[in-house]
This record gives sequence, structure tokens and C-alpha cells, in this order.
Amino acid sequence: MGRALAPLLAGLLGLAGALGATLALHRAASAALDRVLEERLAGAGATAAELLGRAGADPAALRAVMAANGLEGAYLVDRDLRVLADATGAAGGRADLLRADPARVARALRGEPSVAFAYAVGDLPVATGYFPVRGPDGAPVAALALEAGQGFAAARAGLRRALWTGVALSALAALALALGAAGFARAERRSARAAARAARGEALATMAAMVAHEIRNPLGVIRGAAELVRARSGAALAPRDQEALADVLGEVERLRRLTEDFLDLARDPAIAAEPADLAELAAEAARALGRAHPSVEVALSVPPLRVRADAARVRQVLANLLENAALAGARRVAVTAGPAGPMARLEVRDDGPGVDAAVRARLFEPFASGRARGAGLGLAISRRIAERHGGALELADPGPPGAAFALTLPLEPG
Repeated sequence: MGRALAPLLAGLLGLAGALGATLALHRAASAALDRVLEERLAGAGATAAELLGRAGADPAALRAVMAANGLEGAYLVDRDLRVLADATGAAGGRADLLRADPARVARALRGEPSVAFAYAVGDLPVATGYFPVRGPDGAPVAALALEAGQGFAAARAGLRRALWTGVALSALAALALALGAAGFARAERRSARAAARAARGEALATMAAMVAHEIRNPLGVIRGAAELVRARSGAALAPRDQEALADVLGEVERLRRLTEDFLDLARDPAIAAEPADLAELAAEAARALGRAHPSVEVALSVPPLRVRADAARVRQVLANLLENAALAGARRVAVTAGPAGPMARLEVRDDGPGVDAAVRARLFEPFASGRARGAGLGLAISRRIAERHGGALELADPGPPGAAFALTLPLEPG
């Protein structure tokens, strides 16, 4: 459960960190932008107030100030909040208290300019400035009110877009982090399973070598004694006794092959790769199956492909695949092959009951078998032989019914 939640937690932590950094940067940038906009409006107001002190209450001069600085409005008011001049409207009336700030007008008439974000249009705050307009004697005679326009609002709108872009990028980065963490967790689980399989395989190989060593000598004694009895008394034995003796020798041979499998599992079998004809190897394996299981039909469709392989070991793999099909109850086995890039791909498909779902995941592990009397060594050894050739042995998609295995081997260069 903890491993499953790790990618989610990593993604959430990454998202929280990225969002925190984005919001902190936005706050810093917003504060810096406010200072820049305030300084810009303050500079425009000071210059315009000095100009209007010389030109008087001239609406044309106000319109020039508004146009030059990208403002939304510019007007002059006196101490009684009467509009002396307005760049966008008529003069003579009282200023709209929803628009003007009497306290800041009074401050301007005392000679104190002020710039602030006084109200908002939608979700964008609008800066306003009030500046003293001085007469010939230097005393304030009116207050100049400036309202920031689209040029000021556009900068804040751009900053807001940058914020949402940063949030979106943070989310994408968190998603990428979560996906990366999930991939790392999957890789870790695969590595852990591979390490466990390797450790289990090594322990099984050691045990197999010990068992094979302990069994080989007694088997040799049993086989020698049975063959001696058959040589000395074979003609005198009744048919049932001869059959029993043949059964003993057959079981001894089966145990001998099993010990050889154990030894192959315990050590990497030597590979003597040389050019070999895959069609001939498949035909030899089919003939061997015909002698042991004459009721099983083997249909060969293998072109003369030259592979770089140890002929005896590849024949062992093919014989094992055919033997497994026969023991599983197949009546017909199809063997096909063809080139696949630099490799030769051979498939063995049978019409048997197929691979039990309970053993499918560990089919190529030692001692995994779907048969009651199966040792579960043949496929494990066959895969190791294929991999030592630089190829592979895999369970292929058979299409019901039956089982299918795919063997790949390197083609002979040229």
C-alpha cells in the first residue's frame, strides 16, 4: 500500500512545492510591478501638474497629458470638489464622489501628492494619483486627478496570465514527477522480483547439483545390475518379468535424464556455436518424438535457415518443447519458422489443453509445471540455453486451443 501511494505523495509534494514557489514569485513580481506603476503615475502627475500650473485649467492640455501617458481620465478640482477642467467631460459641476477621493484631494491641496490603487475594474485594481497644481506664488490652487488606463492594467493582466501559466506548468511538473516516481517504483519492484528470483534460482541450482550428485552413483549401480540380470537370465525370464525389467531400466533412464537436467540447472551448459540448419534440427526432434509418441502428428514448415547455434543444445530445446506438447495431451503439433530481422523465429504450436493460468506467470522458473508428474525443469533449462545463444524462448499467443512457444536464435551472418 505504501509503495502504491508513494508516486501520489511525490506528485502532491511536487505540486505543493511548485505552487508555493510560483505564488511567492507572483507576489514578489506583483509588488515590484505596483511600485513601477506607482512611480510611472507619480512621474506623469508631477510633470502634468507643473505644465498645468503654467497653462491653467485647459481641457486640451489635460487631454494631451492623458494621451501621452495612456491614462483613463484626467481632471482638475478645487477645494470645494468643483471640477475646473475635465479631459473627458464638462467642467463646472461637482466631482463624482464615487470617482474622486475628498481626503486625497485635500492632501494634494496641502501640497502632498499621493498615488494608490483606489478601486478595481473587474478583478484588476486601478491606480489613481492626486497632485498639487501650484499658482504663480507657489501655493497649491487646484488638485490634478489622474486615473490609470489600459496601459497600466495590461501589465497586471499579463502578470496574472503569467501566474496561471506558472500554475499550469507546476501541475504538469507535478504530474511528470508522479509519473517518474511511479516508473521508478515499478522498476524497483521489478528489480526486487528479479533479485528474489535470482536468489531462489541460485539456491535451487545448488540443491539440484547436490541431489544429482547423490543420485547418479546409485542409479549407475541399479542400471548395471538390471542390465546384468537381463544379459544373464533374459531368455529364462517370463514375458511379464521381462516387461518389469524393461520398466525398471526405463525408469532408470528417466531418472538419469532428470539428474542431467539437475546438473544443467546447476551449471550453465557449455555452448559451442557454429553454423547449423534449423530445418534439420527440427526434423531430427520430430523424428525422435515420433519414436516415443507415434500417435502425435508433427507438421513441419521450416525453411532451410542457417543459424549460429550449438546443434545439440538447440535439438534439446526443440525435443523438450515437442515432448511437453505430447505429454500435455496434444494430438497434433505444428512447427513453423522464418527470418525476423537478424534472428530466426521458430514457433511450436499444439492442440492440447494449453498452459494453466495458475503457472503461466512462472512457467519458465525451475520446478514450475502444470503436470502432476512434471519436474518443471525442461522449460527453465531451455530458456537458459536460448538466452546463452543470444536468443529467447517465450510463451506466444496460441489462439485457442493449445499452447504455443516461440524460440528465437541468431541467424548465421551472410
